[in-house]
Amino acid sequence: MKPRQGVSPGCRNRRGWAFFVLITSLILVLLTAGCMGTSAATLPVPADSVPSPRIICLSSDAAELLVIIGAGDHVIGVPDSLIRHQPELYQLLPNAQSIGDAKKPDNEKIISLKPDFVLFISAMRPATADKWEAAGIRLIPLECHKAEDLPDAARELGQLTGHAEQAGRYAAFCENTLALVSSHIGQGTEPRLRIFMESYTDYVAYGKVSAADSLISILKGENISGRVFFNATRVSPEWITQQDPDIIIKTVVPDGTKTLEGEQVRILEREGFSGLRAVKDGRVYVISGNLLFSPHAPIGMLYLAKALYPEKFADVQPEDMLKEYANTFLPGTDQQPTMYPVPWN
Repeated sequence: MKPRQGVSPGCRNRRGWAFFVLITSLILVLLTAGCMGTSAATLPVPADSVPSPRIICLSSDAAELLVIIGAGDHVIGVPDSLIRHQPELYQLLPNAQSIGDAKKPDNEKIISLKPDFVLFISAMRPATADKWEAAGIRLIPLECHKAEDLPDAARELGQLTGHAEQAGRYAAFCENTLALVSSHIGQGTEPRLRIFMESYTDYVAYGKVSAADSLISILKGENISGRVFFNATRVSPEWITQQDPDIIIKTVVPDGTKTLEGEQVRILEREGFSGLRAVKDGRVYVISGNLLFSPHAPIGMLYLAKALYPEKFADVQPEDMLKEYANTFLPGTDQQPTMYPVPWN
């Protein structure tokens, strides 16, 4: 095909190349912004060039992560559940007030607080979110409960709030802990441990898309529920006994009426469980969900890793790592329940 009259082929190629470079640059900008779930213009780079952002956290994990990176004073709103169940965390959020239920927050209250950002779990985008966007509030979906997601989440929040240095230290701690777990487990060819992991509700198993399934995969185990079920699914006692897992793990949130030891006793007393391999071998563990699915998930992973592979982790003391975490990032976390039993103690 002939070139257009008056335009040389070389000129045309140069213009085409310039157009290609422009489009490629725009795509890269949009992709970079997509990592934050918002447009590039919302990122405070440098952080001190914009006013201190006002943030509402519909996720208690996001609020906790902000405290860890030194940005707790940016939080102006949290759900009632955080105030009721995590009073020690609420005390570290001096400017926060209730915005109602996490799933159905007070729409008028949120708009009246005039936040710059609302952080929420991507799977729980509120129905009124469009109204917030119409009011100029920017929404950021952020996962802060999986160990493998935490380094990126921390760095994003550090950039957003102007606390990049502390966020970087926390991200490095998470990455180093994950690397420690991975290096000790190694790439062995031994048969994978078959694990039944039960959620906070009795007989509800974690499915394929859960954080628990991802955790078990990192630990080189086999989630027998994830192999069969996609989402969280209620199973029967008979199904569990038929599967006869090597390990049973129960997640709970300890409170005044529920203890880790008490929950383990309840599991051991379930009808038909006395003959299970996990019960006979003394490998039934109850672990705090606050340790396992939260900003200190890497520490929870380390506890489980040592319980699953005691010989490989003989030189690792999870309690020491937890104390380091508490001293560096969030005081008091080393005083909370972890798991029961702690086999190396």
